[in-house]
Amino acid sequence: MYLAWRTAVSLLIFTSIAAAQSGNDSGHVLTQARALRAEHRPDAAIRVLDEYLTSHPEDANALTVLAQAHLDENDVELAKQLLTKALASSPNSPAANVVFGDLLLEEHRYPEAMDRFETVLGIDLRNPEARRGELTAATDLAVSVRGADRPDAALKVLEHARSALPDDPKLLFELGVEADEVGSWPEARDALESARKLEPDHPDVLYALARLETDEQHLQAAEADFRAYLTKRPNDASAHYGLGYILAMEQRTDEAKAEFERSMQLQPVQTESYYELGQIELDARHDAQAEPLFLKVLARDPKHGGALTGMGILAFRRKDYAQAEQYLAQAEKTAPDYQPAHYYRGLALARLGQKTEADRELQVAAQLDRQQEAPPGAAATTPGASHPSPAPPP
Repeated sequence: MYLAWRTAVSLLIFTSIAAAQSGNDSGHVLTQARALRAEHRPDAAIRVLDEYLTSHPEDANALTVLAQAHLDENDVELAKQLLTKALASSPNSPAANVVFGDLLLEEHRYPEAMDRFETVLGIDLRNPEARRGELTAATDLAVSVRGADRPDAALKVLEHARSALPDDPKLLFELGVEADEVGSWPEARDALESARKLEPDHPDVLYALARLETDEQHLQAAEADFRAYLTKRPNDASAHYGLGYILAMEQRTDEAKAEFERSMQLQPVQTESYYELGQIELDARHDAQAEPLFLKVLARDPKHGGALTGMGILAFRRKDYAQAEQYLAQAEKTAPDYQPAHYYRGLALARLGQKTEADRELQVAAQLDRQQEAPPGAAATTPGASHPSPAPPP
């Protein structure tokens, strides 16, 4: 019995030593193979790993490093086979999933790449390679589908990515901007406020919030965020335009003009700043000052609905009703829902004796006026204008 006990103990010790040696062999082989790859010797790494895998064919880590070595030699198909085998052996292997995800990402197979990264993130949300890969795949896919004129699909991509990566400020920023673009303002606010909590002073987040608040007509908040943004990027012409637009809506005319003028100094092709200045002068009945500003807009954008309407109104005030009607007819073609164009065209047609056409235009104007009585929180519409994008950091 004593002999049997000693035999069992010896067998246990032998088994433990063998297991330890096997582990050490695996670690040693992987270290050696990685060092050879770092030395740009993938062929030597392949030989080391092939020899090791003859006795350890299911080692997912070794299969993954071998796949990377074959990728070094541009043997993509074999690398895919090895990664598939690694994942069959160890479906949750972080290394195999990340390497395969990166490979799929390079091939623009974004949903499949996201599946791989999300497998890792489901186990370890802080894995840096999986976080980077998920963010890249999601944002690139969103750009792709947005470019195919599918903004709703782009939003869904980013919403899905947020479920896997809920605390990434860059992803939250992209989601907020996309939600704002499609008019999903509550979702945009939630995403952008979450991004601000993670990075309170990030200028892109401040700019995106200012844009959203402009859309929502939360003018005080928008002004504060534009000003905070401009403390960080004072030479961004588009932000000066945005701030000027807010100040103009608040009837703070002198301050608005200063911002529009600063915008034009920084970027002389700021078409919308010229338009807004022209509109301020038009509203003040400074017709001589308004006209050259509208003409500058039309020199850059001949189909700018707002500037065409402005020129039509100026002609109407001069009692040049034929020219007014021509400008306003052009404005309607490019901005068919802009109420002032229809209203003033109706007045011009009436002065020209075209009663039927005048009545039709005035009826359209009245209908648009009713439709455009915006509910609280809705954004005003400026014909020909669009959201400016923030300038890159200086």
